[in-house]
Parts: sequence; structure tokens; C-alpha cells
Amino acid sequence: MPCNKSLIQSCPASFYYVPDTISSPQETASLFHVNDTAVNRTVDGFLIRVICSCQTGYNDFTWRMDYLVQPGDSWKRISLQFGSFAVEKTQNKLIAERIITLDFLCGCSENAYLLSYRVKMGDTLFAICSRFKSDLKKTISLNGLENPDLIHDGDILFIPEPVGGLQNLTILEVDSKDAEAKKAPKSRIHILVAGISAAAIIILLAVVLVSWKRFRGKRAQQSKALPQRTDCLDCNQDACPCPGKSEKSTASSLNSDKATVFPYNEILDATSNFSVTLKVGQGSYGSVYHGKLRGMDVAIKQMKDTKSKEFLSELNILCRVHHTNLIELIGYAAGGDSLFLIYEFAQNGALSDHLHIPTSRGHNPLSWITRVQIALDAAKGLEYIHEHTKPYYVHRDVKTSNILLNSNFRAKIADFGLVKLLEHSSDIRAAASRIVGTFGYLAPEYVRDGFVTTKSDVYSFGVVLMELLTGQPAISKDASHGSVEHNEHRSLVQYMLSSLNDTKDPFTQIEKCIDPNLTCFHQDSLCQMALLSKDCVDDNWNRRPDMSIVVLRLSHILLDSRAWDEQQNKHLTG
Repeated sequence: MPCNKSLIQSCPASFYYVPDTISSPQETASLFHVNDTAVNRTVDGFLIRVICSCQTGYNDFTWRMDYLVQPGDSWKRISLQFGSFAVEKTQNKLIAERIITLDFLCGCSENAYLLSYRVKMGDTLFAICSRFKSDLKKTISLNGLENPDLIHDGDILFIPEPVGGLQNLTILEVDSKDAEAKKAPKSRIHILVAGISAAAIIILLAVVLVSWKRFRGKRAQQSKALPQRTDCLDCNQDACPCPGKSEKSTASSLNSDKATVFPYNEILDATSNFSVTLKVGQGSYGSVYHGKLRGMDVAIKQMKDTKSKEFLSELNILCRVHHTNLIELIGYAAGGDSLFLIYEFAQNGALSDHLHIPTSRGHNPLSWITRVQIALDAAKGLEYIHEHTKPYYVHRDVKTSNILLNSNFRAKIADFGLVKLLEHSSDIRAAASRIVGTFGYLAPEYVRDGFVTTKSDVYSFGVVLMELLTGQPAISKDASHGSVEHNEHRSLVQYMLSSLNDTKDPFTQIEKCIDPNLTCFHQDSLCQMALLSKDCVDDNWNRRPDMSIVVLRLSHILLDSRAWDEQQNKHLTG
């Protein structure tokens, strides 16, 4: 049934994806830009769970994802890369390094959960339904097949949910190489037993963790006053605080890193049972609420307990890293199938809200001096985690929505869920297991080779500088190529570089890009900041400046801007 005539507009669905080469669930999740938990291995491929919806301009249900066009790409090549589920928009020209929207054909039904399957050479409808234990008549009806014998290689069929559910199609994923998984049946039994044992250990650890949290929570409830800050969780050491360890031995092993444990009932009270009116944002791993805890204004990030890896990562980092330009962790809590991180509250919210059509959000446009100060603050925060901690960290998700502003519009870097820990060594690069971050801010070498360096953050920061100059988002819709309905995107970096590369008269070109809300600024300082942004997004990561150099250059820009501002004020008052 065409989606525009359906009573439902979206639904959960799955793709049955069979890669051409051996691949892991993590690699498949990275390719399709979904969470690892949305991918399960089958006998010959993977089940990928998505949300299918009815898009304007399409008769069929589709699922969408952004894709960075690679040199040499064609629509056929892209479609084959994704199992031929992607719609080939041959009328739209492909431009390397441009982000486009891919549409994948999927299905929704009021009576069944649908699986998208690509027909292979030699397939028959009876064989397909037998394989998936699906109803033959339902499959014929769902696909509008007049002659079930006439299905062709490459056709997309929608298969109703198998008897017993999709879990019957998946196999247990264990920590072993693909080649080892193909050993004799006896080896498979050993692997299965090992997998079950590993799962049991994980469950046991989870029970211990939850028990410890409840134990500490009860202790915290016994006092009305703010409790002494307890030792921060640290799963990188064999000294995790848990029942059976003395407070003294635990404290001595954790380098005196502290955080307060709050009982769950205080979180409920602070958020008025997670009232929508107190919700102030949606981060990469959960919702954020404004609340009041023991007289303090706080931001409370709620995360599903399935996100324990990200929770522990951010908790461990913020317990160890303290700087005026990094958001401060106050404490944490657990309860109601959720994990919570409690931060200091940034009264003026995210920088992005003050740059991208600020008046629509009730904000006044930021002045030039304020923009430079925000840039310098954020640069100092990044410089600290890059150069003044041991080991050092790469944030991996630097963007304007992760730069928060306090009551005085001073900036603080937030959201440390994707941070990568690196050791100081001669080789400053580290390989990423999967590409994470936000399109428009990702360094080209990170996307291309998967290498993480501090220069990856420098590139992202360069994009932030461009947003401060233009007031435009990192990625925006562009009607100049293709039709608006196909959601072609324009990169702010490419837009700015086309102006900054004009050597004859760069300022005249830059002036065309400047935020129209920025009516009063020091021309030379603005040019210097634009050139700094260009250096930060250099394609060659070796040529990008370190954050210490960025801080130095921004400090000079701020001094010059303030001197200019004082002169302007003298002229006005004189």
C-alpha cells in the first residue's frame, strides 16, 4: 500500500543485509550510522533495525541517513555498498565531499513487522518464506504480487515477521574472529558456552554495580546536609568501590577523584517526575532536565541503563578533569531503568541557540566581543584536555550545541560521552573502532582512515569559528543543487573556503558570508578569525595549529577587538 494512503506514518522495520565481504556487527553499524545494538548477526549477514517512515515526495516507506560522497562514487556503487536497498537518485549529480541524504526502501503494515529482503539469483518466493518461516499468502498480499513465480534478482520484498519473532534469525555474537566461527560443530558449542559464561559475568557485574549504587544512595539519604563527596567510579582500575572494600582502601586507589551520589527520589523531585516543562535539551545519549538539588541549579542528563558504557566514560573523565571552561560534574544517580549525570547548570544554554536564528528562540544576537570571548573560552577548554592532562583526551564531538554558556556568556565544553583517551607518545594517532561524532564537524582523515588525533578536534573547532562568523549551521539545506525535496546539503566549510581562497580581496568575499546580525565589528580582527578558521580546517592535519596556538591567536584577536571597542565608545561619548 502506498504510504500516503496508509493510516500509519512510521514504524519499526528491519533490513536483511548481506555484505559482499566479511564484516562485523560494529562495522555494519558504523556503515549504516546506527547504534551497535540495532545490528544482529544472522547465518549469512545482518539484521539492521531502523524506523521506517512516510517521506514527502515518495509513495513508498523509506528510512533515511546522511552519507558523505567519496571520490569516484556513483549511484550504483553507493547502492551496492548498502545491499542495493538505497534508492538511486540518478537525476542528482554526486559531488565528492558533499553530504547527501540516502533513502532506503522499507515497509510498514498495520498488522505485521516487516523485513526488507533483496532477492538473489535462484530465490523463489516459497524458498524465501520457508527460510524466514513467514506466511506465504501474507507475503504475496503485502507485495502485491500477481504472479508469485515472477520475482527477479535485485527485487526488494517485504517479509512479514517470522513465526517466533526476529530473534530466531539471529545467532549469538561472541568475541572471536569470523574465521574461527566457521570451525567444527564442537568448536561452536565451546563458543556458545563461552558466550553464555561471559553474559553471566556481565549480569553479575551489573548486579554488583546497581547494589553498590543503592547502598551508597541509602547512605546519602541519611543526612539532610550535602554529603561528603564519595569516590568516583573507575572501571579502568581494579579498585571499583563496591561492597566488601573499605572506604579507606578505595579512596587511596582512586587519586582522590570525587563525585556525589544522589538518591533516585531526589532526582524525581528535582525534575518534577521528568516534567516536559523542565526538559531543556536532547544530548547524544539522553534527555537533559533543569532541576534544583539541595538549593543548587543543576542540569540532569537522563540516560538509559543500556548506555552504561557512555555513562561510565563521561563519569570517569569528568571526575578527573577540572577546568573553568569544562562543564563541572556534580554527581550521579541510578534508578527507574535510567542512569543520571548531574552537572552545573548553564543558564544561557547552548551556543547554537544563540547563532542559528536566535530571535526565534527569544535571544538577542551575540556581539562581536562576546563571540570572540566564547571562542577563546572553548579553545582553552580543549587546550587543557589536549595538552595538560595525562593521559590526554580527544573530545570527538566538538560543536556549537556542545558549547554551553553560563549567566555571563562564558563558554564551557560539554558532552564527554564520545571522548577518546590517548597516551602521550611519538605516534599521536589512534585508530577508531567506528566513526562517531556529527556530520559537518568530522575531520576528513577521521572519516577516510578512522584515525583520531587532537587535530580532529581542531578541525571541529574551526567549524565552530565559522559558525560564530556566519551564524549558519555546519550543514544546511542547499536548493542550488537538485530539488529541495531531495534534501541536498551544503557544507559550511566548503562555503567559507570558497570565499577565503580568494587571494585578490578576501575581505570583500568574507563580508558576503558574515552573520547579518553582526552589525558592529573590528574588520581586521574578523579577518584574522576567519583566517584562523581556515587554518583549523586544513585538509592536511599536520598543517593545522595546536590548540595552544589557537588560544594564543584568539587572545590577540580579543585584545585588538577590545581596544577597537574602547575607541568606538570614546568616539560615541566624545
